[in-house]
Amino acid sequence: MPSAYISALYRSLEAEEPPAQLSTSSLETRFLSWLNSQPEISRLRPYAMTELEQAVGTQGRYLSPVLLRLGWERRRKWTSKTQYHRYWVPPYD
Repeated sequence: MPSAYISALYRSLEAEEPPAQLSTSSLETRFLSWLNSQPEISRLRPYAMTELEQAVGTQGRYLSPVLLRLGWERRRKWTSKTQYHRYWVPPYD
């Protein structure tokens, strides 16, 4: 039998609605709307996740499944002197 504290935590979790409970299709629609509003030269360049998060107004953990479904790729630029840089590359159709 869980303690009263654990039971209270479970109840609060059940009552709480996740903050980013956006439907994936609406997030995808928002992202595509933003991307299509960009100049063509901007659409075909690599993006940092922070750029995409700010543009769509959500966190990367919710946005990355949408990007993967749309054919975007995660890449890294490795250097020996500094930390590596992560970025997202759009599909080149």
